[in-house]
Amino acid sequence: MLFLALSFYFLYPTYKDHQFNEEILKLSNQQDSAAFFDKNGNDVIKARENRIKLGLDLQGGMYVIMEVDIAKLLTDLAKKQDEILTQVLIDAGEQTKNSDDDFVDVVTAKLTERGLSLKAYYGEIRDDDSKIKKDLKTEVENAIDRAIQVVRNRIDQYGVSEPVIQKKGASRLVVELPGVSNVQDVRKLLQGTALLEFKLVIDPQIAVKVMEKINTYLAGGNLDSLMKSDSLKIVAKNDSLKKKDTTNVTKTNIKKDSTSITNKKDSTVNKDISKKDTSKKGPTKKDSGKVTDTNISGLTDSNGNPLDTNKQLSEEEFKIKNPWFYLVRPQQFQDGTVAWFVRETDKQSVIRILERKEIKDLIPTDVSFALSNKSSFVDAGEKIYQFYILKRDPELTGGVVVNARSNIDPTSNSAVVYMEMNSDGAADWARITGANINKQIAIVLDNVVYSAPVVRNKITGGNSQIEGMANIQEAKLLEIVLKAGALPAPLKIIEERTVGPSLGEDSIQKGLYSSLIALLLVALFMMMYYHFAGMVADLALVFNMVFVLGVMASFHATLTLPGIAALILTIGMAVDSNVLIYERIREELTGGKPLRTAIELGYKKAFSAIMDTHVTSIITAVILYQFGTGPIQGFALTLIIGLIVNLFTAIVLTRILFDIMTEKGKTQINFG
Repeated sequence: MLFLALSFYFLYPTYKDHQFNEEILKLSNQQDSAAFFDKNGNDVIKARENRIKLGLDLQGGMYVIMEVDIAKLLTDLAKKQDEILTQVLIDAGEQTKNSDDDFVDVVTAKLTERGLSLKAYYGEIRDDDSKIKKDLKTEVENAIDRAIQVVRNRIDQYGVSEPVIQKKGASRLVVELPGVSNVQDVRKLLQGTALLEFKLVIDPQIAVKVMEKINTYLAGGNLDSLMKSDSLKIVAKNDSLKKKDTTNVTKTNIKKDSTSITNKKDSTVNKDISKKDTSKKGPTKKDSGKVTDTNISGLTDSNGNPLDTNKQLSEEEFKIKNPWFYLVRPQQFQDGTVAWFVRETDKQSVIRILERKEIKDLIPTDVSFALSNKSSFVDAGEKIYQFYILKRDPELTGGVVVNARSNIDPTSNSAVVYMEMNSDGAADWARITGANINKQIAIVLDNVVYSAPVVRNKITGGNSQIEGMANIQEAKLLEIVLKAGALPAPLKIIEERTVGPSLGEDSIQKGLYSSLIALLLVALFMMMYYHFAGMVADLALVFNMVFVLGVMASFHATLTLPGIAALILTIGMAVDSNVLIYERIREELTGGKPLRTAIELGYKKAFSAIMDTHVTSIITAVILYQFGTGPIQGFALTLIIGLIVNLFTAIVLTRILFDIMTEKGKTQINFG
């Protein structure tokens, strides 16, 4: 009963998501939609996050295989270029097109065939080929990491729910975008060049005035019209409506961004290809600023009064009086700086409000907005992101970045990133940093802020050191972002498939019908052939299906069309186990054994055969999952879960039911 209860518990969000979708379809207009989301928004999001996910073949959408242009990357890295290198890279591209051969290994082999070494085109004179090869492979790895980061960043901004982005082979990415219908826009989005910018964070006094303008406009009743026209929603957390805390964040968890940028302490310039960092994890970032409990100085509400941040208003009252500050929460640190935060559930609402013409007219032409790439902290189980107010025009773009390298600073034992610029960038960077000491400069990739370090001094020579990251992983991510402008490796689409939503819906219906028909036919056969014992097997079969779906829901697994085929196969294997057991029991009963003894011997003698078939099938499924892709993995995963659950239902569950019957004095059970 415990397993059954857990299965229904994990399947309940899937049921609720289906119910919500049915209700949404019945809504007659956008105003009703806005009211529905205002009331049920959190529940809808929670159900959608915890449901059984549907694969691309069932939900519809776009399946893309992209390839990083490694030949272009190696061309850019070469210290000299000639016809030989060009031809070698072309030949290497042809050879690796339909194989998993390492591109750098192939290039090395083809240069060797021509009596040349990697040293002729890459690295320094003192480097041997093994070191150059290792460095080139690291650069290729980093290029793929950059591509993944850029693609994920753009897909997140596009608003695709539950995307799948994974590496395939040496240089390819598999991207699955459920629910996408505008294929042309997505294709342009995926293949565009990454835009890396360095933007100044707006002075706090100016930022406050801009935010007050938006808040006053929305508080004047204009938010309702925006919500009706665009189905925007501001969802109050149900449990927080009873509280007086207007910030809806745990103050002790808020950490001020403590990253800073200075002259590189090591004056030597690294001219070599960046080496992959293998340093140990650095210490966690210290909290450099605490939130004050006083009202934020200079910040006023829609009536021109000091903004209430001292818990004088209820959550609902604060939301009505200050709708913009409800969405974008201000927090002031002890040093007087103000930071702004947005809940994950409100991100899309904030973005869409800022895109409205009425709001754009309120904002100065030199101001832009961006969100952080990752959450700053978590409050009540919800991710909170930092909201940045930036100058619209960048001070510099990523084209001036020559190199970036993450490492552990030996003096402070903390994670740092070394950034190197070309001569043109270095001159501009010295002017920019010199004029903005103690101000923040945001590092922005495709309008997402990855870091906003404080300038500590004028940086000359183009060599900067960014410090204050929480750990080496965060530093590595910043290195990847900086190199997206320094060494762009173009992405090209080599395979593309689109599944329409109607086809996906048709696949779901046919898959469900086929599963139900298979279940009914097998159940009918078992009842006709094994009579009462067949009904016990059918009951175990129903439990089997519930358990399998429950396990998939608990792991947030994705159900695909091949997964449905695996479910049907599981049904067949489930009754196959019962057939083996029942035939053994019938043999023992024919030999004159008592019912209890016959059942015990039947299970004992059939156990080895059942275990052998399941173990071999599981091994095969594991191999399919390990080496397969997409649909094959979906089939294998569902089959593995089904086989493991089947061992429990066929061997344990049915045995428990028969033992209960015999213990209650039942001396005859019809096994056909």
